[in-house]
Parts: sequence; C-alpha cells; structure tokens
Amino acid sequence: MAKYECEVKDSKGEILKTHLEAPNMQELATRLSDKGFYLVKATEIKKKSNLLLFGGSVSSKEMMIFTTQLSTLVGAAIPLVEAVGIMADQTTNPYFKNVLESVGRDLQSGVSFSTSIRKHPKVFNRIYCNMCEAGEAGGMLDQVLQRLAAESDAEIRGRIKGALMMPVIQLVIAVLGVIFLLVKIFPNFATMFKKMKTDLPKVTELMMVASDALIQHYMLCAGGAVGIGILIFLALKTKIGQKAVAIFSLKAPILGNLTQKIAVSRFSRTFCSLLGAGVPIMQALQITASVMGNPIMEQMIAEMAIGVQQGNTLASTLQKVDVFPPMVKKMIEVGENSGNLDTMLSKAADFYDRDVKEALDGLTAAITPILTVVMGIIIGTIAMSVFMPLMQMSASMK
Repeated sequence: MAKYECEVKDSKGEILKTHLEAPNMQELATRLSDKGFYLVKATEIKKKSNLLLFGGSVSSKEMMIFTTQLSTLVGAAIPLVEAVGIMADQTTNPYFKNVLESVGRDLQSGVSFSTSIRKHPKVFNRIYCNMCEAGEAGGMLDQVLQRLAAESDAEIRGRIKGALMMPVIQLVIAVLGVIFLLVKIFPNFATMFKKMKTDLPKVTELMMVASDALIQHYMLCAGGAVGIGILIFLALKTKIGQKAVAIFSLKAPILGNLTQKIAVSRFSRTFCSLLGAGVPIMQALQITASVMGNPIMEQMIAEMAIGVQQGNTLASTLQKVDVFPPMVKKMIEVGENSGNLDTMLSKAADFYDRDVKEALDGLTAAITPILTVVMGIIIGTIAMSVFMPLMQMSASMK
C-alpha cells in the first residue's frame, strides 16, 4: 500500500496533519469520510531508493547507543514518535536512519512501537521486539529499554571475536609461510635432491610432492581448497552438520567447558530480561530457545517448556539438562520458591559473564603458545626434509 502525507479536517473544522496508508487516493478519502473526516490534501510519500542501502547493517554498538538514548528520552516523558525522530536525525548510518524514519512514520499512523520494529527483523531481533511489546503493555517501556541496553551478550560476542583474532592471524601467517617455503625455497634443494642417486627420506619425498603440486598445479590446489571450503560451508547449513558442530562444541575438552558457560550465561540473561519485562514464562522459554544459537540447547529448552506446560516447576525440568551446573539449578529453585526468579537469574548471569571473560582470557593465553609450537613443528619438518638428505650426502662423501 502507498503511504500518504495528509491534511484532514475534523468535525470541528480543525486541520490535522498525519501519515496514512491506503491502496489509492480514492480509498483514502473514503476511509477518512467513514470516520467523519474530510480529506483536504494528500501527497504520496515516495519510497527511498534502497540501492545505496543494499546490504546495510546496524552494529551491536549502534544498537546499544540507540537503545540507551531512546530509554533516556522516553523516561524524560518525551513522546515516543518525537524520540524516534530525534534518534533518526542523530544517526550517521544511512541504513539505520532509513529504518528509524520508517518506524517514525508507523508511529505517526498510530501503529505501536513493537509492531513497527517487527517490520525490520534484520535490526530488531525477536527478544527486542517481544520485550518492547511487554514494556508497552505494562507502561514501562523506558525500563525495558534500559534493560535491553544493559545486555552483555554483545560484549561476550565481542570478547570471543577478540580472543580468536590473534590465533586466526597467526594461523594465516603460518599457512602463508609454509606455502612460501614450499614454492620459493624448497624447489632449489629439490632440484639437487633429484640428481642424487640415493634413496631420499620419506619426509623429503612428501615435501617434494607437495612443492611440485603447489607449483605445477596451483590452480587445481586453489580450486580444491575453495571446493573444500564450500562443501564445509554447505554441510554446516544442514541440520545434521549443525547438530554435529553443536555436539562437538559442547563436548570438546577445552571448548566444551567454555561453550557451556556461554550457553548458561545467555540463557540466564535472556530469560531474566524477558521475565523482568513481563513476558509469560512459556513465551519467554520459547523465545530464549530460539536465540541460543545451538540446536542441542534449543531442544533442551524446548523440552523444559513442555515440562512447564505440563505443570512441572522450572527447577524440576532443569534436572534433566546436563549443561546447567548444580549451582544454577539450585539458584533457580530458590528463585521459584521465593518468587524472585528473575533476580536469581540475573545474579547467575552476572556470575557466568565474569566466568566467561576469565575463561576467554585463559583460552587466548593458551592458544598462542600452542599455535607457536605447531608452527615450529611444521617449519621444523620442512627443515628436516632439507637437512636429512644433505647429511646423507655428506656421510656418503666421507
């Protein structure tokens, strides 16, 4: 439907300005007439071109700043439509600006804030929309926005990316270094080794095969590497692949412990925020399950929701979930019995947030020397493939 900027006259003869949607101008006039208004003027609002905004995105930092400032404006009794307009004027992200202007037009048309932001799932996720809906219904939207702004899940994701950044860079440098040695350095020795009439060590023969393959069939090697990458990517998109990764991430020796802590922290923080915003416990469990990012955890929480629906307590359904440690189970049980479940979940989330940060720091400290050792082994293997034939040649000359 087209959007129109309208001037309408009410029964008292006063001119009002508003934004309305209708299939066409005639239908717009008819609808207004049925409601006792007279259409004075209407101008169709042309949709802005999205060519420059294609692929736009909003970062976690931008969302946090927007939510914090919006909660402040709403808490200061500034009308929501004006507050969104102020935020749209302030943002420097053209994509986000376009989204906020769209939300502002919906608000002017009488659409609720939660309904308007649901039209932009790329920017506002399910948790954000549901909590805002609960906040609007309870008259505490500013408090809900403050709670959303305080979410630390984005911070945890940022710390994970930061922890993995250096190891990934080291791994890339190691791979490029090995390719350089095999393509530029090793061939000089390989030419000499091929003229030797003695049997070469297996490691040298292996390096010669790898060097020849990289030099003579580099297109095939590059294509094979890309093909393997595509196959892995496609496999991870399947349910079987996602489940396999989920099981590995939860059961792996070092990674599993960290993954479980992150899962407990995310569950506690998300579930606590939803309950604190007034979302019913069944709906809160369903939403929390959908944002866990791990199909195994999603299935576990879905089974918990079924147990709660059957009349069981949340604490009793948790007894079957191995991912949650006894401390969290006990805190949830105490919270249910005392009527302070959201408070206990908030404390559990704070505890595991700190635990995750410490675990990430430890993982970063452990990965760096491990990669250094691996790089040393790889380079040492290449060096052995060069020096062993030279030592054999030297021994035969004596």
